[in-house]
Amino acid sequence: MKELTQRQKEVAQFIENYMDTNGYAPSVRNIADHFGFSPKAAYDHMTALKKKNIIRTADNLPRGMALLKRTGPSESGNLVKVPILGTTAAGVPILSEENYDGFLPLPQSLLGINDVDAVFALKVNGDSMIEDGIGDGDIAIILKTKSAENGQIVVASIGDSEDYGITLKHFFRSGEKFELRPANSAYTSIISTHCDIHGRLLLIIKKFN
Repeated sequence: MKELTQRQKEVAQFIENYMDTNGYAPSVRNIADHFGFSPKAAYDHMTALKKKNIIRTADNLPRGMALLKRTGPSESGNLVKVPILGTTAAGVPILSEENYDGFLPLPQSLLGINDVDAVFALKVNGDSMIEDGIGDGDIAIILKTKSAENGQIVVASIGDSEDYGITLKHFFRSGEKFELRPANSAYTSIISTHCDIHGRLLLIIKKFN
């Protein structure tokens, strides 16, 4: 990926600071007014940032912008914007669309890692991990990885076709067989000879009724 130009960095940092302050993305007009651009020039800068994977935009929404990568420090502290990418089943596996669903701002010190780009969030659906304190509606913070040790909680796809879903379970491997084990006695393990690990559970953001 090509480096950002100085002006692109300035636009990216304006977007970051605007989102930190307001909790939502600036409009094209906000960017244009701040820099004295024409709306077209502001849009062109946004397009360039999109091509360089700094932002994601939804053209049918006036403020449909997601920040994918920070280029400067947060004005509201050392916060990391963790992207929420969909839903994972803590129960029967369901398909998880990697559909951007907002950001969850978290202190980097809470994550305890330096590579903040390797972290994403999924909403938990179901109760198969309830005995580990993970319930329906919680948000799982996931560290991207393709491997795990036996007993670790992972987000994984398991099955023999493209139709298998994403689920949150304890991972175990014995020879050529993979087991995704729930933490709820009402459920049974999912066992297969095919398993793709997408990440390891880093922490849980609890939902309290």
